[in-house]
Amino acid sequence: MSKRFSTLDTTRLLFEHPRIFFRLIEKMDRNGVRFVRENELVMDVLEYSRGLNKPDRERLLLALSPDNLFRAGLVIDIVKSAGERRLVFQNALLDLMRACNASLYQELTDAKLRGHLVTLRDVRTSLEVSSFNTADPDFTELTEALNDRVSELIGLLRQNVLRMQTISSQLSDMSGEASRAPERFAEFRQNLFESIVTLYDRHIKPTLVFLNPDTRLPDGSNLFETLDELVKLLSYNEYHELADQVSRSALSLNALHKPIQLVGQEVEHFLRKTRRGMVQYNAMEHYFAALKELKTETETLNMRKKWLKGGEFARTTGFLMGLRGQNRPKHYAFGASSSYYQLLFSELALRLRDLQRKSAVPSLQDLESSRGQGIDIYRINTLYQWLETMELRPTGDLVRELHGRLDGFMEGYRFADLLGALNRLVNATPQGFRVVTTNRLNVLEPADGFENLDEVFVYRKRRLETLKESEGVNNG
Repeated sequence: MSKRFSTLDTTRLLFEHPRIFFRLIEKMDRNGVRFVRENELVMDVLEYSRGLNKPDRERLLLALSPDNLFRAGLVIDIVKSAGERRLVFQNALLDLMRACNASLYQELTDAKLRGHLVTLRDVRTSLEVSSFNTADPDFTELTEALNDRVSELIGLLRQNVLRMQTISSQLSDMSGEASRAPERFAEFRQNLFESIVTLYDRHIKPTLVFLNPDTRLPDGSNLFETLDELVKLLSYNEYHELADQVSRSALSLNALHKPIQLVGQEVEHFLRKTRRGMVQYNAMEHYFAALKELKTETETLNMRKKWLKGGEFARTTGFLMGLRGQNRPKHYAFGASSSYYQLLFSELALRLRDLQRKSAVPSLQDLESSRGQGIDIYRINTLYQWLETMELRPTGDLVRELHGRLDGFMEGYRFADLLGALNRLVNATPQGFRVVTTNRLNVLEPADGFENLDEVFVYRKRRLETLKESEGVNNG
């Protein structure tokens, strides 16, 4: 009796060496068939096993032999046709292998999508004449079929989205020829255009139409209208839990429309690229694939491999040379300390008070047309009166604080008004406060209304402190 492996051991070996089946599935998809030729399987296993040691090679050749695969139940049928043997594998095994490699996901065609829609319509029609009694086996089978069909559709569409989101690598493969044969770019572009148009018309566009709630079909309701009728039917018969489940599924399906739409825009944008743009695109995708391969090495069961080993990548590409000499980019995020939130709420409170009394803000707009001495004195006095009513708080940058409080609130505000207000507060500091001039410099960008928008204002930072804070600092 010849040696054989159990279904569990055979499947374990398949997933220990997945590249064999990945290649077979790619050949099936490329040829548009649902079987594997026996000679192709044997040749692929022999070629792959050459790099293994003798015990592993013998084990792999025996486990992946056609007879062992058939006895283990992974091959459900062997068909003899045209003088060759064709192996038909379990769909569950093929689907599981596809789930391990996003590039092997099958794009949904219009015929497949309409098949799922027809199935949901049949379930709706059957429910309309059902007893809605849990003791009736026909009704329970219908509800189970409804759950299975909806879950299967969501799973297929999500896989389809993941497959479409990896289209960048596929476009990179298509554009690789552009960098190698510039003299044949016109011919290459025509072939590329035909390939992408086929991809768009056969897979992307049907999915967008299928997931569009406004789609009108000549033979009946669309997907979301069918699901909505199912929800109403279940709710009317007081199966609210099942109705809520179908309603949530409809929301999940509706959310899948946007990522597929973004993929369609990416394909359209790619078609407009020139040869130079395609070469650049191909280069970026090449290095991105290299980084992705390094990341894949960290996703194994080996707990020691949890960091990217990117030293060789950094040395060979030169992308990161001199990166340590650059300052880290500043991020804008909320702080975690209580003082941060106190400062934030204090700023909001002051701005709200300014808005509440904005109707009483004096206007300096009418004083811009005349530059007489009397007008200037009246203007500065008007500004000083406004400053006396302004509520201030301690700040580390008095100039920027004043600019933020005056700009947008006082009509006709100019840069000279900022200097006048700053001079007033320095020489006539409000009671309980103290202005401290530092040696740190800061820059204020010009805004609308400033005399010269091409210049910037460089100033020494001034802190506005309470007298208690100043005394504490001096005592310290």
